[in-house]
Amino acid sequence: MGRILTCLVLIVALSGCEAWDGTAKSLRPLTPGALTYVLVDGISLINTQKTIEDHVISLITGMDCSVVRASQGDHYCVAPDQTTFYLRTSYCYKSIAKVSCYDQPVTSDTNQLYGIRIERVPATMTTTTTTTTTTTATAQ
Repeated sequence: MGRILTCLVLIVALSGCEAWDGTAKSLRPLTPGALTYVLVDGISLINTQKTIEDHVISLITGMDCSVVRASQGDHYCVAPDQTTFYLRTSYCYKSIAKVSCYDQPVTSDTNQLYGIRIERVPATMTTTTTTTTTTTATAQ
């Protein structure tokens, strides 16, 4: 068993020396164009969970296509998410006990501004309007 393993290791090691002389083109280093493509594809995959091909197919089909999703057992292309979002800005101010956040900036406490929080909030399909009814009681 040891001789067979030694022979296999030597065959693989010696055949690797011949790869640079043109017998195995697949083992040569990448050309600059191919290297650039691999780097851009890797950066795209890390940041968007899609390869360059996924972006092209998504653009053509109008669907959200991802090889990462398909490799996890889900569908390759799914309908795009139609949820609309709006940005909500909150202005937070430091007080004695805690931090309080408001929808509008407070002009009297500008030196106590703790931070500004911007959230992406899904818009609801139904809008509710609040009406205030004022009743006055008369004394008789």
